[in-house]
Amino acid sequence: MGNFLKNELLDLLQKARAGNATGDDYSRIAAIINADQSGELIAEADNFLAQEVTVPSQHIEPYNYEYWQRAFLEIKESWRQQNLQQAKVRRLPVRRWWVAASIMLLISVGVATYLFTKRTSSQLVAGPYKILPGKEGAILTLADGSQVLLDSLQNGIVAMQGGTTAKIVNGTLIYEGKGNNAVYNVMSTPKAREFHVILPDGTNAWLNSGSSLRYPTTFTGNERKVTVTGEVYFEVATVRLNAGLKMPFKVNVNNKAEIEVLGTHFNVKAYANEPVINTTLLEGSIAITLSPDQRTVSTGRKGRVEPAKKLVLKPGQQAQILIGQQQMQVVTEAKDAAAKKANTQPELTVVSNTDIDNVMAWKNGVFDFNNIAFNDAMSQLERWYDIEVVYEKGIPTDIELNGKISKDVTLNELVTILEKIGVKCRLEGRKLLIQS
Repeated sequence: MGNFLKNELLDLLQKARAGNATGDDYSRIAAIINADQSGELIAEADNFLAQEVTVPSQHIEPYNYEYWQRAFLEIKESWRQQNLQQAKVRRLPVRRWWVAASIMLLISVGVATYLFTKRTSSQLVAGPYKILPGKEGAILTLADGSQVLLDSLQNGIVAMQGGTTAKIVNGTLIYEGKGNNAVYNVMSTPKAREFHVILPDGTNAWLNSGSSLRYPTTFTGNERKVTVTGEVYFEVATVRLNAGLKMPFKVNVNNKAEIEVLGTHFNVKAYANEPVINTTLLEGSIAITLSPDQRTVSTGRKGRVEPAKKLVLKPGQQAQILIGQQQMQVVTEAKDAAAKKANTQPELTVVSNTDIDNVMAWKNGVFDFNNIAFNDAMSQLERWYDIEVVYEKGIPTDIELNGKISKDVTLNELVTILEKIGVKCRLEGRKLLIQS
């Protein structure tokens, strides 16, 4: 947990205690707590609020993370359905046993304050527990190690570093100014979050859930380098050096491979828990080189590093790197097995017509379940809804999912759809149990 977020939360809580908090302050408190993945920040709020009123120990209930996550989801649903307007928030007495309710007040014209009290069954008064879809949001780690939560920030300056200014403009993080020193920022999207950043050179990058992008606040030297984990879609800007040559843009992919481009559109999918790294080219041209550890061949007691081999992609092609294997393939979703076989060469398979719509579905706001494995579809749900998928009888091999569905639906609605097409499953808290 970053001290930056902790200190910001405690400062806001102090304003609330003094009766000076605004509607925006309460929204910020809610955003900070709701983005907490470990429960540490809500525990900080719990401890802070407990100092105001002495409550006999037998009446203090232990913090229930799952319960308050449900409360936060209900509040998010209310935010989405209402046009909130800034309003003054009156001070209410604080009791530890409704910690989150006391600080997460939503005031708007014609809308009452939402207060949640806890039943012994841990059910919310507000209604059935819904698991809402993800949204735009990210955590920005600055050069000094401090963190900024970008979920609810309005337009304005986020930070000034090394001569450059990072600011939010209409939900996108952009950089302005020319710095002399290359200091690094890291954009991270937790589960149930996506975000768009425009890098200092004008390159656009969209991060899928569970991803990260490390980059300098200004690009110096003769090349631009960034590091990616998870899934990121790039639209690389063309930058020319003083000699008129194009400045290369290089992407380190999970320390497994390097992508070199001059100006192009491509998607990289490199989740650490998946066995394949996919790089799909939409426009332009890119060259992919395996990192040295992926080119190491065992020779007795010592390992030998194979010479670097570049693989150049054309639009519509997808490069696939099998983790831990000295193999690189160019793959697309061609359905003609004979065509695949005819284009096969040692360590390299070239097939045409990748399903670009399928690859880019995540960025376009849909789940595209056509021609993908069942467990791959469930992995998408895990990332977007921040849940755990549990296979009670192993991963089903006789279920084929087809079709597309909006990512705006709640998980509850999606589960209903899965049940209608024959997938036996049920929700228990934030676990989706697959019974088929």
